[in-house]
Order: sequence, then C-alpha cells, then structure tokens
Amino acid sequence: MTKKNNSTIRSIAFALAIFLVFLPTFSFALVNEEGVDKFRKSVNSILSNTCLRKNNYGVKIYSLDRGETLYEIRSKQLFIPASNAKVLTTAVALKYLGSNYRFSTEFYTDGILENETLKGNLYIKGSGDPKLVTEQLWLIVNELRNLPIKKIKGNIIADDSFFDNQKRIKTWIKNPGAQAYEAPLGALSFNFNTVKVYVSPGGKVGDRPGIVIEPENEYIKLENNAQTLRPGKLRRLIVNRVDKEDHDLITVSGGINIGQPRAHYFLNITNPTQYALSVFKSYIDLSGITFDGQLQRGKVPDDAMELYIHEGEPLALALRGLNKFSNNFVAEQILKTIGGEHLGLPGSTKKGLRVFTEYMKQLGYEPGQYSIYDGSGLSRQNRLSPKIIVDILRNVKDDLSVYPEFVTALGVMGVDGNVKNRMRKVASSSKARVKTGTLNSVSALSGFFQSKEGELFAFSILMNDLKCSNRRAKKIQDQIIQKGLNFQRIPTGSVLTDDREKRTSTP
Repeated sequence: MTKKNNSTIRSIAFALAIFLVFLPTFSFALVNEEGVDKFRKSVNSILSNTCLRKNNYGVKIYSLDRGETLYEIRSKQLFIPASNAKVLTTAVALKYLGSNYRFSTEFYTDGILENETLKGNLYIKGSGDPKLVTEQLWLIVNELRNLPIKKIKGNIIADDSFFDNQKRIKTWIKNPGAQAYEAPLGALSFNFNTVKVYVSPGGKVGDRPGIVIEPENEYIKLENNAQTLRPGKLRRLIVNRVDKEDHDLITVSGGINIGQPRAHYFLNITNPTQYALSVFKSYIDLSGITFDGQLQRGKVPDDAMELYIHEGEPLALALRGLNKFSNNFVAEQILKTIGGEHLGLPGSTKKGLRVFTEYMKQLGYEPGQYSIYDGSGLSRQNRLSPKIIVDILRNVKDDLSVYPEFVTALGVMGVDGNVKNRMRKVASSSKARVKTGTLNSVSALSGFFQSKEGELFAFSILMNDLKCSNRRAKKIQDQIIQKGLNFQRIPTGSVLTDDREKRTSTP
C-alpha cells in the first residue's frame, strides 16, 4: 500500500471519528429543543385563557442549573405584585438582619426589688417583635413572678421608641377598616395587633348573643346590640371596631340564628402600645402580682436596672409565618426593623425602603425601574416585573447564608400555608416552593420548582386587571407550574440514532 493511500485512509478515519463524536450532541440538542418548544407551546396555550387581559400579565421561568430562560413573556413589564413583594422583604431581611436575628422585649426598673416587692416603676421596652403572642406574654409574666415579684409599687411604663410613630403605610387606603390584614404597627405590639371576637346564639329567640373577646382586657370595650333569631330568619351579623381615642369599642349588631355554631371574627386595634399594656396588666393580675398603679407611655431611664430580657423566635421562623400565610403585619414590622438596625433608630418604613433601594442597586436596578412603598405588598402603587423577582430569587439561590432559610419559609404546594389546597392531586406538588399574591383583580405566584429531570427553576407569574375571579387565575398559575414539574428536555422512552431521534413507547 502506498504512502498516498495510507494518508487517505487516515484522513477518512479522522473525519468519521469527528462525525461520530459530534452526532450524539447534535441529536441531544434536537431533543432538547423539541422539549423546550413543546413546553413553551403548552404555556402559551394556558395563557390564552379569557381570564387574562391582553398585555396585563407577565411570566418568566429561568433555569438556575443551566443559567438560561426557559420561558418568558412581558418579563420586563411592571405589574402590581401584591404579596409577591414579600419576596423582596424576605431576601433583604435575611441578608441584612441574618437568619438568627431575634427581637427582644426588655424589662427594667428605676427602683429596687426588695422582699418580693418592686419599689419603683416597671418599664417595658419593645423592639418590634412581630410574634409577641399570648404564649410568649404568659412566659414573660411567669418569669417576672419568679424573680420573684409579687407586688409592683409604681407605674407600668411602655417604651415604644424603637420605631417611629407612623402606624400605617401612607399608600394604603385612606380610611382603613377593622380588617386584621391591615393592623397598625408598633414597637410594642401584641397578637399581631388584633383581637378575636366569638359570637354565640343566646338561650332563646330574642336574647342577646353571648360574646367573648380574646384576649380579655380593659382597653377593649363591648357594645352588644345583636339578637338571637329563630331558625331560618335571615339577618346579617355585623361585628366592627370603633376608635374611641382612649379605648377601642367592639360593636355587634344584626342577628345570629339559634342553634347556629359559634362564629368568630378577627379585628385590628387602634393603639398598639395601649393595647399591649392593657393585656399585660390583665395577665399580671391573673398571675397574682399586685398592681394598682397607672399604665403609661415613656422612655426607659439611662440608669434603669435590667430585670429580664425576653428573646423572641429567630427571624427564620418569623419569616415562615410571613410567607406561608402572607402576614402583612409581620412584613411591615420587619421592614421597620431593617431600617432601624441598618440606618439607626428609630426604625421606620422610610428607612427600611432605603435599605431595599441599596439591595436593588446591587442587583443592577435603579429606583426608576421599579416602585416599592411597603414590605407587605398591600399598597397598589407597588410595581415589580417578573424579571426583577426572578433576579431576586437568583441572588438568593447564590447565597448559601440566605437560601436554605428563604426556601424553607415559602409555601409548599399542596402541603402547607395558603397553598395547602392547591395542586393536592399532583404527586410532585411538594417540589414547588412558592409565594402567593392576591389583591382585587391581582394574582401572583413566584418561587422555585424542580422538573421531572431534577432541574431547578426560578419563576414569577404576575397577573393584573383580571377579567375573572382570583380562583380561576390561580388555576392558570397551577397549570403552568404543573407543566414545569413535568418538564423534560429528553422525553422518556426516546432512543437516539445516528441520524435522528426515534421515539419508542414507554411501558
């Protein structure tokens, strides 16, 4: 064989080897493209629903594993995010406060503790704890009693200077009602600054219903004008709260049918500090601590003696309640705290939003590219895009000091929080961790999901100006996420050949 022939053979062999090496990659690429194309067509079909108005929804689905966008439509357009704004609040809280940050409620005296008697004033200094609830307050009272304190000869004074005096967000509705979701803010707050009102039918028709206010305290007064009605008679039961300056008045009117199960209502209160003081007094009375002084508002003296410091639960746990149940009060308390801790006391919404601006600049966004006025998303003046939310999620995913607590705080589809009943029949629903958002004609869903192949995605779906109910909008969102959970770049049962993909049926 000649040298020329040998050279020719070697050239052919080399070319064939190159062909065989690159052919599988090319074939896989075809499959990948087909899987992506199929997914995009499916999402387009879902979004063609008449529930959605043209140009009033945006979506972005981004592969965190591959660093590429799987699907997007109007992803840079700004929308009202509703409670999806809590995605930003949660990210900033974890980055600037840390997952182990603890809110404290501190107790001091300007007197002395002698013979189980506190001879002087008792000061309570709040630091914005959003989770100071009944169980926590009982623990505090027991700790004080065990110092031991059995008598207080002085006044009980609340120091709420950790926050400014702004109790509500300026961009919320001008005339707030008594709904629990728009409770006022305060450095010393209790039970989310709400009360629970139970209404039970009376013993016979015409009787006043039985009413229980929880927690019982002197700050809340009751006016019962309702009646017990005969079975079948229709008359609406109305429970409301009226601000009376030095107290709140709960009014009950209308009717409740005899034999009807006990009804319950959550109402917000007007003055957080007065409310917390009043409940605290009722608890120390029940504990056996004698007190006949005044309840006042003031500041802890510089030379006051520390008696006890109660540490609340870690921030990471507080964020679970914030996101899984979309608690507006917790979000706004945390926003003020971020501002106070990072920019100096008193904490305020304005300072917290300045920290938001600082964080967003790190992501490459200037204030004119979005609008945020609160930490909860209750303001209808907020504007975010699906891309911005996905960029926040990408930033969180890249920070191991933040990501575990962040994703744990999100609702698990079909499992817990306010998404417990969504996609319950979908076997892989727990592979979607989400934050919901709901206002009138606004529905949103953002978070993470993992595909059938284990690929991790960040996503954001924002819908405004809905032509249908939020319930229908949620079904559209669920359909998209279900497609994401089932997404496969390489279809199951596919066989790759040297020229094309041929599919075989799976068992």
